[in-house]
Amino acid sequence: MKAKEYLSQAWYLDKRIKTKERQLDWLKSHAVYVSPKLAEVPKAPSIRRSPVEEAVVRITELENEINTSIAQLMRLKSEIAEAIRSVNSMECETLLEMRYLAFLSWDQVAAQLNYSQDYIYHLHRKALALVKMPGA
Repeated sequence: MKAKEYLSQAWYLDKRIKTKERQLDWLKSHAVYVSPKLAEVPKAPSIRRSPVEEAVVRITELENEINTSIAQLMRLKSEIAEAIRSVNSMECETLLEMRYLAFLSWDQVAAQLNYSQDYIYHLHRKALALVKMPGA
């Protein structure tokens, strides 16, 4: 895995978490429409879950997935921050942190550092070459 791919993992994981959070919001907003049918009260205990139970179970499962992914993202960001600190150039470290930990766009990075877009790309290439990959 190249440095850029390694550093980009947190961004992709963050996007997956946000997608799951949107799914969770949708489930929660639609769960209020799920109601048990009182006319269909089973005469004997049923193994099958009611629609309400199914909705609650799915919401709980998705919340657990999100919590697990958030914990994974926190560990990954710590690992990436350590790799960024290995660069030993304040300018390069700052650029990498803005891009790969704060998830800023290239325009935002350039504006905050007060550099041209071309210089940002040049500095990024230089910074990537300096990153020491974990386990390498």
